[in-house]
Amino acid sequence: MNPSANKRMIQASRGIAVFLVMLFHAAQTGLHYFDTDFLGISRMGRSGAYTFFFVLTGYLMTAIYGKHRGDVSMFGTFLLKRLARIYPLYILIMAAVVPVFILMPSFGVGFEREPSAIVGSLLLWPQANGPILPVAWSLSYIVMFYLAFSLCFLLKEKVLVAIGSSWITIIALNAAGWIVIKQSAAIQFLFNPIHLEFFVGVAVAVAVKRRKWSHDGWWMAAGTALFVLLWIVRHEWPDFLQVDMAHTVPSALLLLGIVTWRGPQPKLLKPLAAMGDASYSILLVSLPAMSVTFKLARTAHVPDWAGASMTITVCFLLALGLCLLFYRWIERPLNELIRKRFTSGQRAVQPGTKRPFARPNR
Repeated sequence: MNPSANKRMIQASRGIAVFLVMLFHAAQTGLHYFDTDFLGISRMGRSGAYTFFFVLTGYLMTAIYGKHRGDVSMFGTFLLKRLARIYPLYILIMAAVVPVFILMPSFGVGFEREPSAIVGSLLLWPQANGPILPVAWSLSYIVMFYLAFSLCFLLKEKVLVAIGSSWITIIALNAAGWIVIKQSAAIQFLFNPIHLEFFVGVAVAVAVKRRKWSHDGWWMAAGTALFVLLWIVRHEWPDFLQVDMAHTVPSALLLLGIVTWRGPQPKLLKPLAAMGDASYSILLVSLPAMSVTFKLARTAHVPDWAGASMTITVCFLLALGLCLLFYRWIERPLNELIRKRFTSGQRAVQPGTKRPFARPNR
């Protein structure tokens, strides 16, 4: 099980997923600013792309780090690497967004100026009002999964199975309505069904490792067809229950097809993979960027002469361009700097020096 074998396809799938996230956000923003149902998806809610991201995260962590299970020395390294991938860029963007809400309260809904909301958002701690940067809700779940996954380096397999199965059972019972959790936002977050999507990714990684799968495109075709079917259902019945959880099935099938594919890879994958490389920047910057472009378009009365749909399209493309520039000028250099610091820190550990969290000699 080697994720690097189909790295370009995986990155391309990230690119498609983040494009869908941004497209659906643009449609909802267009409905708010111009009262236009862009592409007929403005009221459909989520596209299922977040679910795919969560399933993919579960798969990648298991595929890459599963072989280190029980290695206590990996605990600190894993968390340092994963959290360093999330927090520095996120905090940088928050440092730009929070002053805007403080200086111009009309841009928010009221809670953005509260110290508790600012601190909670910076830490990605679950809150009743959600984070100040709306898309950061997904990062809270990713960080929680990283913390949970890190236990595989510390605990024995039987203990992990007991904790994991208990957690999954409570989540399932809560989702089915057989038990009702009404405690704080943090407790409700802990037992939210979204966590199950990461476990589906873990299951895909285990399944790929333990048996051989056909290398044709039927798995990807089935996953794509189910996604389209769910979009149709969501379009016709916007209140369809648990549709977000239903996206785990096509996500798993699509991912299974991607990681087992051994056929030719189209040239179209290259630009999609480049967008996948920038997916984190697009996720974080797209809403603020679209907020600016949509506000400017409304102020300039662009829809009056260009039409609402064309205005939304142009605002979307401009915001996407800003996100890609942000990745090139900000995120990529920041990641390189963090990688160099991390590498130099590892080299600074001399032979014979005990690593953090390392097992004692027996």
